Amino acid sequence: MQPRIAIVYFSSSGVISQVAEHLAEGATAQNADVRVRALGAPGENPAPGAGRPVEPTLDDLDWADGLLIGTPTWFGNVAAPLKAFLDTTSPLALHGRLADKPVTGFTSASLPNGGQEAALLALYHTMFHWGSLIVPTGYTHPVLRRVGGNPYGLSVTAPDSGALTADQIEAARFVGGRIVRMARQHGPVGLHAVRDLWSADLPVRPVGTLAVVDSRRA
Repeated sequence: MQPRIAIVYFSSSGVISQVAEHLAEGATAQNADVRVRALGAPGENPAPGAGRPVEPTLDDLDWADGLLIGTPTWFGNVAAPLKAFLDTTSPLALHGRLADKPVTGFTSASLPNGGQEAALLALYHTMFHWGSLIVPTGYTHPVLRRVGGNPYGLSVTAPDSGALTADQIEAARFVGGRIVRMARQHGPVGLHAVRDLWSADLPVRPVGTLAVVDSRRA
């Protein structure tokens, strides 16, 4: 089985985008099919030749067997652009399309006590409603202690140089590989497990709960 992993994030300073890059490396090393999707930062000027980030869609979430979702820590909370995207996921969530998928969050802040744990816990509120399987980092690798010891998900303190440290890179690669292993052990949800949470005898589905196109493999 080749797990399909979607990495979806918003990055305001570039730190989260660096983390996402190394998460993808770790997932790819475990033979995953990886999609990296970034919400564009307002006013952000991409590097020459880099182009604008590929924006995430609901199909990216539906396609994936495992998810890595990242946000900078904004006042101990989820960044507004990412939260706005997550708030569009009702068509998937209400039809059980995100249930039982392994999900790990990742974040960064400028200070070690800048609200990183609070941001991850706030992020997971959405995943609770999805019915996803939240995969915390715990202390599953020694490097996680060296980068701060946050057991709720991967978090890094933004380095003064702007570039991630060797430990932060190693931690990201480990977490990227771990979500692949979790997805492989769990197996794909599959169409047989899709649930429609609105009763079939309802004459009209409430606005905002339209069915989505099935794109998962059987």
